[in-house]
Amino acid sequence: MRRKWWKRILAAAVLIAVLIAAMFVTVPERKELTVLESALRDVVAPVQTGLTVVSEEALSRIRSVFTLGRSAETEELRERMRDLEGELVLLEEFRLENERLRALLEYRDSQDQSRLLLARVIGRDPGNWFSTIRLNRGAQDGVRQDAVVVLPSGLVGRVLAVAEHSSDVLLITDARSGVGTLVQDTRVPGVVKGSLDRSGHLHMSYLTREEHIVPNQAVVTSGLGGVFPKGIPVGRIVSVSDDPSGLTRSAQVVPMVDFDHLEEVFIVLDNGGHSVAE
Repeated sequence: MRRKWWKRILAAAVLIAVLIAAMFVTVPERKELTVLESALRDVVAPVQTGLTVVSEEALSRIRSVFTLGRSAETEELRERMRDLEGELVLLEEFRLENERLRALLEYRDSQDQSRLLLARVIGRDPGNWFSTIRLNRGAQDGVRQDAVVVLPSGLVGRVLAVAEHSSDVLLITDARSGVGTLVQDTRVPGVVKGSLDRSGHLHMSYLTREEHIVPNQAVVTSGLGGVFPKGIPVGRIVSVSDDPSGLTRSAQVVPMVDFDHLEEVFIVLDNGGHSVAE
């Protein structure tokens, strides 16, 4: 009987202790603590500290697992996106190259194919005084000095120097270049040279004052001089002015070819002074 009684007393004491501990946890902080509360805090504090450390460590490990998984997945997706962006840029470059080559081949098919050698621009003179480019075709491909270089849009220049596997081309935008030309509709002759002002325009000189020359007229090669075949488009007149002598006139000509974006060109082999269109 006594054992049952003591068990009840012990159970009640334990219950009271638990209730007090719960009150200690849930009741707002007070400035003064009872002796029992102080004792309970001293007993509970190490256990509470241990539980806090264990729970924080467990939560940290769980977070790291999920974060690591997300970080690895995110980095993998980013790497895949970079690869796809690179592939898209490469595909766009192939598309643009195919468009250029298709236009060039269509032009070659309309001409004497044996006379037109497709060449790629592999170098450009970085200086400000000369306008030259280097091509990946040379003497082994049948290229000779003074061979004419063209595009479907018009005249590019002439071969200045030839190596076994490459050649240098003097562009018509160079001030050293001189091309015999005609105003297409009036047949007025003149000489077109490059300009030193780097404007990209050509200078057509020795035009007679008596002839009617106005902007937007086309300029083509005259075939005189024995280098450039007759009838190749050179450019269009943008302005006309009187020379200081008062005897002749000059014109500014914008070239047909976009010289800032040369990538592939045609070298005319053994032109023999004939028109490229023949």
